[in-house]
This record gives sequence, C-alpha cells and structure tokens, in this order.
Amino acid sequence: MERTFLIFGLSVLALVSPMTVWWLRPSLPWYLPFVIWLVIILLIPWAHRRKENR
Repeated sequence: MERTFLIFGLSVLALVSPMTVWWLRPSLPWYLPFVIWLVIILLIPWAHRRKENR
C-alpha cells in the first residue's frame, strides 16, 4: 500500500507541480511526456506485484 501512495505522490509531483515547466520546454523531445506516463504506468503493476509477493 505504501508503494502505491509513493507512486501516486511522485506522479502528482511530475505531472501537476511546477516541474512540468522542465519537461514541457520546446528544446526537449516531443515524446518526453509520453515517456513519463509510460514510466508511471509501468511502476503501478510493479508496486502491486511486489506487495502481493510478501
């Protein structure tokens, strides 16, 4: 359960906070927001699997 909340908090930090200014700069690749979403999506099943194996 704690890992799920940690991933949620990191997702909010990356997608809603002033940090969005960093990854929305025109000099960065256009696909960077999609990579950030992909990382978040891949971390969610990882957190659930690790929790269930305990």
